[in-house]
Formats: sequence, structure tokens, C-alpha cells
Amino acid sequence: MRRIIAALIFMMIGAGGMYAAFEFHIVQSKEGWLFIPKSQAGLHDTYADIRDWKATTWKSHPKLAQSLVENGKGNLIIKSASNGFFDGLFQSAPKKRSAENTQTPSQRY
Repeated sequence: MRRIIAALIFMMIGAGGMYAAFEFHIVQSKEGWLFIPKSQAGLHDTYADIRDWKATTWKSHPKLAQSLVENGKGNLIIKSASNGFFDGLFQSAPKKRSAENTQTPSQRY
């Protein structure tokens, strides 16, 4: 009897996982993990790590982009598509520390 109950529990967990895979995009972005409802049910782009995606990568994932825009997360597309675009354009000078900055605030006054 225990085996039957255990098998039923695992079948319910599996069915729930498949439902979630068909209905949601699981997106890992710089903002964290997001569960975005899919615009069309299916197993396409169930999981996507968009932290390092470029504009060319988004061209091959139009359904994910559509779902993000429909759910108010279109800014993630812009942020990730601009990755690497401005690299090297603005090079910051290394910060130099002066002898004054090494003193504690109480010693300065």
C-alpha cells in the first residue's frame, strides 16, 4: 500500500512539474528569478538565463521576448541586449588614493 501511495505522490509532483513547464518561462536575470506566463503553451524556452544575452540571441527567442513584453518585463530585453554594446566606449581612469583619504574621519578635523 505504501508503494502505491508513494507512486501516486510522485505522479502528482511530475504532473505539476509538466504543467509548470508548459505554462511558464523560468527566467534568470540580473534582477533575480522570474516566472513569466507563456503566451503560447509548449516546452519552448522553459528555462532561460538572460544575464549574458546579446541582441542577436533575442532574435532566436521571439516567444520569450513576446511573453516578457506582455507581462511588463520588456526592460529586461533592453538591458540584456545592450550587454557589450558600450564595453570599451567609456574607459574609467583608475582611482588614486591620496594620503589624506587614509586617515580616519576623527583625524581629519
